[in-house]
Formats: sequence, C-alpha cells, structure tokens
Amino acid sequence: MLDDFTLLVACSALLVMFGGLLTFLWWRDRRAVWLLWWGLPLGLNGVALTLYLRAGWQDDFLAIALGNAARIFAIGCLWYGIRAFQGRRPPWGVISGITLLWIALCFYPPFVASMSARVMMVSLLHGVICLCAVHELWRDRAERLHSRYPLMGVFASYGVLMLARAAFSGTAPFPIGAGPVNPLALGIFSWLVLGHAMFAAMLFLTMTLERREAEQRNFALSDPLTSLLNRRAFAEFAQRLNRRRADEMLSLLVLDLDHFKQVNDRFGHEAGDRLLKAFAQVAEDSVRPSDQLFRMGGEEFCFVLPDTSAAEAVAIAERIRRAVELASIDTANGPATTTVSIGLAATRSAVDVDVLLAAADAAVYEAKARGRNRVVVAEPAALLRQQLAPAPERRRA
Repeated sequence: MLDDFTLLVACSALLVMFGGLLTFLWWRDRRAVWLLWWGLPLGLNGVALTLYLRAGWQDDFLAIALGNAARIFAIGCLWYGIRAFQGRRPPWGVISGITLLWIALCFYPPFVASMSARVMMVSLLHGVICLCAVHELWRDRAERLHSRYPLMGVFASYGVLMLARAAFSGTAPFPIGAGPVNPLALGIFSWLVLGHAMFAAMLFLTMTLERREAEQRNFALSDPLTSLLNRRAFAEFAQRLNRRRADEMLSLLVLDLDHFKQVNDRFGHEAGDRLLKAFAQVAEDSVRPSDQLFRMGGEEFCFVLPDTSAAEAVAIAERIRRAVELASIDTANGPATTTVSIGLAATRSAVDVDVLLAAADAAVYEAKARGRNRVVVAEPAALLRQQLAPAPERRRA
C-alpha cells in the first residue's frame, strides 16, 4: 500500500505538470487566455497539496486556512476560464468573496476546531462552484464542440462527489469525512480527485483544439469581405441538402447588384467593397435566422430559404429589394447607391439544389432584361427544363 506522503507527492506533481502544460500552451497562443485560467489553478491545487505534507497539518492554520483557500480559489479559476472561453467576463467578486469568507471563518475558533464543519463547508463550496461551471458550459451548447458534454460530465461528477462528501462529513473516514485517517479512503479519494483533474485538463485542451479547427474551417468557407458563406460553402451545403431532400417546400434566390461596375468606376473599388458589405448587412437584416446566405462571387449572391413557399419567398425578396434601394454609403464623390435584381425558384418536390439555382439564375437574367431592380419568379416550365437538361448544360452545379 502507498503511504499518505507518497500519494500526496504523486498527486501534487501530476497536477503541477498538467497545469504547467496548459500554461505553456497559453504562452504559445496568447489569444487562448482561458488556457491560463485552466492551467494556473491546476498548478495552484498541486502546490496547495504540499501544505498537507507537514506533520500536524490537522491543527496547522497555514494548511487549514490558506491551503483550502487556494483550492477554493483554484476551482473558481476553472469556472472563470470557462466563462472566458465563452467570451464572458469572469465574475471577479464572487470567487474572491468566497475565498475571503473561508479565511474569515478560519479566524473563528469553534469553526477551526470542528473538522466536520471544515470538511462540510469546503466541500459545499467546491460542489456549488463546479455546478456553476456546468451551467456555463450548458448555456453555450449551441457551439457544437464534442468535448463540451464530457467536460460537463467531469464537472458534474466532481460537484456531486463534493456534495456527497459534505453530506457524510460527520461519519466518513478522512479525507472523505472528518473521521480518523483511513489509508484506503485516502487512496480512493486522492485518485478520484486526480482523475477528475486529469480528464478536465485533457478535455479543456481538446475543446480548444476543436474550436480552432472550427474557426479554420469557417474561415475557409466564409467570404472575408462580407462575412457571408462563400461559393465553396454553397457547394458543400447543396450536397448535404440534396442527400436529405424530401417533398418539402424550398425556395432559392439569386441576387445580382445592378450596374455595380459603374459604382466601382465612379466611386472607386474601396467604395464598391463598402457597398457590398452594406448590402450583405441589409440582406441579413431582411431574412430569417434559418435562411442561408452565400456570396457566389463578385456582386452575385444566393440565398436558400428552407420550408418557404414561393409566395413567402417573394415577400422576403421584395423586402430585400426595397431595403437595398433605400440603402446608401457616403463617399468623397457623394452617396453611392445601388439596386438589386432577384431571380426566384421554388419547389415542393425533391429537386436538386443545382436545378433550383439554374432556374433562379435564368430568372435573374430575365429581371435584368426587364429593366432591373425587380423580382422575377422562375416559371414551373423553366424549372422542369432545368431538371430535364443534362448536367453539363446547366449554368451551375
């Protein structure tokens, strides 16, 4: 069997190593400030454990007050790190206040004299903070990171363990409760705590890597000027949609800014870029969250409207057209404006997206031929022709 000293030294060393690894990774990528918030508390926990290596620590104020205060603050820093990972400000006053409350309690002799009260209080504080961390992870579940849920499980498990420890603080052997020291209980509890810390550290790192991968993928699939999805993203989206298409309503808009070359010639390309960004913002404000917006290239855009009838799509297209007509940007040569021609194709059958795109593309050319700044709906016959045409003859895939 391992003695108490060996267990504490091993746990302390491992916690310091994991904390050092996360801190080093933060040093390599200063944007990931949450790695610092996760690394430092693990190292701080490891250092705090060394206070229990001293003989007579049970009555040592340094170990009781500062050792537990460091552990409480360290758990709070993990909560801070999760908030930083989600882009929220850390609640500085909460954990600092809880830590100072613990130190203040340690100056109250009856509290310090009661091992049961100390174990119960520190366990309750650990458990509540861990459950707060679970809540932080849960509220941002819309960001689909696979490591999020296992990490929630680690924090929930540790929080429940601490609350159970508080419940049995008066009867269980130390360190689970306030009873006499039991080597077996010490070993089990130490490895439970260490196991949770190790899994949390690995999942922290994995979640960071998942976000970096998602950011790189989004960068490759987004248009840097307008922040809309690009043509490559449309191709991937169309493939996924074609695989799961059923007999449900789907509408597609092709939008082309009118006389955009003249805008560039008169006001300059910088003004043209700002006008494209303004158009993208106006378009996003005019559609629903479920609609997918793509910049296909130049001044041409494509919007996919799921579960939308032709009549509903016409209303959305007209709303976009009117908003663009009223929008303008200031330039040195006066306000720059533009209008938009929109082609629309809609179907209830399981028609491939590229067929809808080709039909809507033909409709937008018709809108330009009729005088621009209008919405034209592709006739069912045109959609049928596009569906029956061989793939190479379609305007786009």
